[in-house]
Amino acid sequence: MNIERLLKDAAAAETRGVTRESLPPLSLPAARRRPARRWTAPVAAVLAMVAVAAVSVGLRGVLRGPDALGAHEGPPYFLATQRKGGVGVFDSWTGRKIADIRPDAGHYTALAVSADRRTAFLAAETGSCRTHIEKATLRRDGTVASRTTLPGEFGPPADEMAATADGGRVALTFDNTTGCVGDDLAVVESASGTTRGWRVSPGGADTLSSAQSPVWAADGRALFLAENVPAGPGEDYTGPDLSELDTRTAGAGPLRARPVLRGITDLSSLRPSPDGRTVTAIKKNFGADSALSSIAIVELTLSGGGSGETSSVRELARMTARQIAPAPSAGFQTTLDATGRHLLVSSGHDRAVFRMDDGRVRRLPDVHRDLDLIAW
Repeated sequence: MNIERLLKDAAAAETRGVTRESLPPLSLPAARRRPARRWTAPVAAVLAMVAVAAVSVGLRGVLRGPDALGAHEGPPYFLATQRKGGVGVFDSWTGRKIADIRPDAGHYTALAVSADRRTAFLAAETGSCRTHIEKATLRRDGTVASRTTLPGEFGPPADEMAATADGGRVALTFDNTTGCVGDDLAVVESASGTTRGWRVSPGGADTLSSAQSPVWAADGRALFLAENVPAGPGEDYTGPDLSELDTRTAGAGPLRARPVLRGITDLSSLRPSPDGRTVTAIKKNFGADSALSSIAIVELTLSGGGSGETSSVRELARMTARQIAPAPSAGFQTTLDATGRHLLVSSGHDRAVFRMDDGRVRRLPDVHRDLDLIAW
């Protein structure tokens, strides 16, 4: 006996007995009226979208880090000496290390990078009263393509350096307080190593003349210097002056340079405009307790007649101490890029590096090391 077939036949017989007329009418309970809330669904949807967006942004910040550097948001990388030795090349948006440059001997005392980001110069103190200049060619991504040592050497250690926009020339000022004999200022042709040097005459008993903070004009010929010239008889000392030196004029010297700005004591990282009419600089501001209160990017007008008059200061952007808390230590570093629009600050306190672009302050998330000198 096929039980499965018997069950199917019985089910079919029962189904044939069910007709439309044999079914009772369906009765439903009356619906209760509720107040209309047409806004509930849209608001819930909006809140859900906000929550999703917040979570997405938070996760992106944790997992991906900052957005990629834009085409017009400053140099893509910077160079910095490291307290453990050598120079590192770092991504200027994340702080990630791109490359390491180690000296063959000694240690680096100064560095500079050209505005086109292709050439870096490093001053290596290789022994007592012995300093050599290294030249590194960089690729677009900041990696090192080649390295060479320029001919010749200097006695005193290099204090500061500045490269022309194309890397064709590099200027150096020297620390002559070490007992080493040599020039106070030198200009080196990077292709040949040809060097021209200047000596600065000593000043009075209270103040010594010196040349500091070199920076090139756009033409690669004029060199701006902060000259610490002693005051004359009956004059009040107002601090160093900014002067312009034509490095290709025979017989020129720092003290014969044309003064373009008086009293730049509180200014650093000066960057002349392409037309030579203004200069952008960093100005550090301190409170009554001598603690740092802010770091500002300011613009000043240069004197066209060689009188070197003082200029009114126009503030372009400001970074407060709270924005880079905890407050930087006494040895923190600040520098502007070649355009004067982008600022880097290495706090020297908690291994943090900050940048400011058009007044917006960001901390580089991947920097967790002590940095010293910075070239951007």
